[in-house]
Amino acid sequence: MKESQFGISSVEEIIAEGGTVLSPPQQRRPKMAYEIEDGKISLFANDKGDNPKRPDYTGKGMYKGEEVHLSMWKSTSKNGLEYLSGRINEPYNGGDSSTTSSASVDDVPW
Repeated sequence: MKESQFGISSVEEIIAEGGTVLSPPQQRRPKMAYEIEDGKISLFANDKGDNPKRPDYTGKGMYKGEEVHLSMWKSTSKNGLEYLSGRINEPYNGGDSSTTSSASVDDVPW
């Protein structure tokens, strides 16, 4: 494969060698994990499944550098106005109140 003085092959040479060439927008924008900025939230429609009490929307937010978990429900007021009500919680950690186990091998009775 022939390289230019800058070490870059032409598009035609790359394709002829079986390579692929990205379009300029793909070259400038690498795919990255979504990061929430401080003071912003992202909510997504939630699959309620067979539980009507599950929130209609769930998502994450960032407030003062701390990640928060958001749950929102569609509601209707007595006057017939639709609105969203919700909760803000610390992120769910799988039901474990601590990240380390307090039990050791010596604590097992057998």
